[in-house]
Amino acid sequence: MYEVISHCNKSKWQDKLNQFIKKDIYYNHSFSTLYKNIENGDPYLFYFENEHGKKICYVFFKRKLNILPFKNDTSTCKLYDITTPPFGYGGPLFDGEDANLVNQFRIAFNQYCLDENIISEFIKFHPLLQNHRYMENLMEISYDRETVFIDLTMPKKRIFEQYHKNHKRNIKKAIKNQLIFKVFKNEKMYDQLHEFTKLYKETMDKVNASQKSYYSMDYFKKLIRGFTNKAIIGAVFHKEKMISAAICMYEGTTLHYHLGCSDKQFLNLGSNTFLFHNLALWGRSNGLDVFYLGGGHSALHNGGTIGRDSLFQFKYRFNQHGVLKFYIGRKIHNPIQYELLVNQWENYYSDEPNPNFFPLYRNKCNVYNSSNHTKLG
Repeated sequence: MYEVISHCNKSKWQDKLNQFIKKDIYYNHSFSTLYKNIENGDPYLFYFENEHGKKICYVFFKRKLNILPFKNDTSTCKLYDITTPPFGYGGPLFDGEDANLVNQFRIAFNQYCLDENIISEFIKFHPLLQNHRYMENLMEISYDRETVFIDLTMPKKRIFEQYHKNHKRNIKKAIKNQLIFKVFKNEKMYDQLHEFTKLYKETMDKVNASQKSYYSMDYFKKLIRGFTNKAIIGAVFHKEKMISAAICMYEGTTLHYHLGCSDKQFLNLGSNTFLFHNLALWGRSNGLDVFYLGGGHSALHNGGTIGRDSLFQFKYRFNQHGVLKFYIGRKIHNPIQYELLVNQWENYYSDEPNPNFFPLYRNKCNVYNSSNHTKLG
């Protein structure tokens, strides 16, 4: 038995999630609706329950294919593809370990995809849940990159001791330079929004970020409204000036780093390291077990090596024992239609699609793809 719950029915969506012991912000209704307009798709919650009352839920975005620039046929048949929510993680959420339950869920979901003319499916599995397990024989799964977490169940002293010597030195430097860390929640986040968005834009300009990495003031306001008691702005100040800040979200036992920014001219004061250290301590003092930092910019493609770039190294130095593998999944539900779309793409662009993209027909369409899967830093 399964139900497909639209984003329009928030109460039912959340009621289903409340039946699970495991909790995570990326399954929350508010997280999915944050990206409804950005992703050009509609979020849904697929809820499956077997004859023994065991349950699985799965969040996905359903996107129309008829709007693609090369898709100009006059067929009345509407085609779709699906992906997990952008800038986060997903895959099946379920309590316990049960390969048979996952298999039953996939049988039902595959049939749903065929019935709904869904051509392909892309999943960013959750590194903390490691929920790619049991799915290896059900779809194509590949290892994408390393990610990092900080274990908040340890004593404060132990958390600090595991940091790399450079991070320890930067934290001491920040204290010496009298940097101040503050946390803002709920309505108080609005008071910091102007400074945060200004600093965030300057940071994106500095790193030559893609256009999709820029967010409007409306996005940030929607985030604050949707995550009452589930989000914070953590910020570092130098003489009352915000010089480093991050938005984090939390649910269950996990604090997730979401978006961050910093003033380049103050980095030598140790501001970024001081920020992450204090966010970890805040999470610990508020009963959370994990501070999930994400990974770097470099991914594994075509049998290459994982690149431990500067962003990854920065995070890795907080916990060299806290590396988690991140996996992605691909599934072609309708191979005939998939090949037809790829052929239409090739004819339209007079080119061959980048093999690292999935689905191939979304190359150059300014849409979500597997090589740009999550905002990690």
